[in-house]
This record gives sequence, structure tokens and C-alpha cells, in this order.
Amino acid sequence: MSEVATTQFSRVQERRLAEFVDRTAEMSRYAEVLDKGEVQIMVVYAETGMGKTSLLLRMVHESALRKLRRAEVVWGDTSVHDYMAVLRKLRDDLGVSHFTAFTDLINYYTDASYQPQMEININVQGSVQVAGGAQISGSSVGDIAGVVLRDNMFTVQRPDIAVPVEVRREELTRRFLDGLREFSSSGECVVLFFDAVEKMSEPTNQWLWEQLLPPVRDALPNVRAVLCGQRRPPEERDWNTDYLAFAELKPLGLDDIDAYIAKRTAGKVEMLDETRQALAAMLAAVTKGRPADVASAVDLYLASSRSSGS
Repeated sequence: MSEVATTQFSRVQERRLAEFVDRTAEMSRYAEVLDKGEVQIMVVYAETGMGKTSLLLRMVHESALRKLRRAEVVWGDTSVHDYMAVLRKLRDDLGVSHFTAFTDLINYYTDASYQPQMEININVQGSVQVAGGAQISGSSVGDIAGVVLRDNMFTVQRPDIAVPVEVRREELTRRFLDGLREFSSSGECVVLFFDAVEKMSEPTNQWLWEQLLPPVRDALPNVRAVLCGQRRPPEERDWNTDYLAFAELKPLGLDDIDAYIAKRTAGKVEMLDETRQALAAMLAAVTKGRPADVASAVDLYLASSRSSGS
């Protein structure tokens, strides 16, 4: 992302944070997830326009204020990340130096000319070993003689090695989790954010719930995950509600809309309390409390007020 684009994106973030209204209960729940660790995975869900992205930005901002290490993966119409893309993005956000063994293996699986730096043992219906002699003595997971490997960033998996795709996926996930375990072993809380998860493919969704998230739940006490999407996960993937913190975003109430109008119009438009309350009631009826629609309506009101006052 260019410097100009980064600055523009930061301004959008700042505006959304400045306009954030209510959601106190959801932010309190997020703070509990961070502080208590009794539940390590939070699921935020709601229909389009209910403020999921704004809430997620608030959570990211809270994490930054706490100086927590974090990583973000966002799915979009043109960003349909598979499991490899997800793991690479998480690694890059957290710091590649902690995931050397993962990078080594993903290079080997995708680049036919790559020479692995560590011993690679894969069990497939017995014992199958590839590149058995390719190792550096004294190396350990996440640390290959102090050398940080560069990811060749190939995305198509090699067809010339006798390891099934599902086994490659499992081994890559395991090596990433080994690096994440080492990375979080200092006691510092690490937060993984996943946004627009409803746009994941079904195989990626299944992998996320069956391979990536269970270790977060069971074996990585300093790691938290926040998933944001339009739907609550299917019941079979809820494991047990004791393991998940849910936040369903509800429409803004009349008091919320009134507070939002007061905040947006302060110092810009002179408005009697009765006028503001009447406007809030009208917007509540028209927008059904959808934060995005409320924000757009207030934008139009301010633009109209400036026009009529000029």
C-alpha cells in the first residue's frame, strides 16, 4: 500500500473511530476476552450495515493502545484467501522471523527449484520422508541458524511430490502453529482478526474451524481470535458456547441515534433538543437503526444544512 493510500485509510479509520456510538457492551466483552482468557475466541455477527467493521476497527484500536501484537485477514470480492494466503498474512503481520520453519516448508511445497533448509518428515499411511538430508545441525522450529528465510510467494502447490494436498495443509498449519506458540510464549497477548468471514470458501472455513482455531482454544493461552461476519457459525462448529464469546450487533436504539446526531452536529449546526429528538425519531423509523444508514442520513442532513446556510 502506498504512503498516500495508507494516509487516506488512516483518516477513514480515525473518522470511524470518532463517530463510534454505543457498542459499550461489545467492547466490554472484548476486554474480558483479552484480560481474563476464559474464552479466547470472539465471534461478532450481524447483517450488512450494522457496524461490524467499525466495531472491529475499535477493537484493533484498543489492541494498539494496549500495545498488543495483532494480525488481520480481510476477505473481499477480490480477496478470496485460501488457507495458505491466511497463514502467510498472519505470519507477515506478526513477524516473519518467528515462522522460519513454516516459510521453509511452504517454499518447498510450491517451488520446484527450492532446496529445503530443515528436515521434512511427512507421515502418509506409514512413513514417507522427503528431503531427509536437507537440514542444518542445531536448528530448531522457527530458527534456522539465525537465518530468516524469504517466502518465494508461489501459490500453486507442486504436483511432483507424493504428498496429498490435505497432508500438506495439515503440516503447514502445524508448522505455523509451532511458530505462533513460540512467538506467544513470552506471555504477551496476540490477537488474530478475521473480517468478512462469510466470504470464505467452504474448504477454508472448514480448515479454520477444524485446524487453526482448536489449538487457539486448547493450547495457546496467550492467543486470541476475533471473527467478524454476517452469520453466526453453524451449530456443529460452535463446539460449546463455553468456548466462544458471541456479540450479535443489534440496531441502534432511539437514544443511540439521538446521541450520534448530537455528536455529529456539535459545533456545526445549531439544533434545539426537541428538533434533534424529532430527527432521531424519524431516522429510527426510516433506517430501522442500521448504523451505516443512520450515518449516511446525518451526512445528508449536515450537507443540506451547510447548503441552506450559505
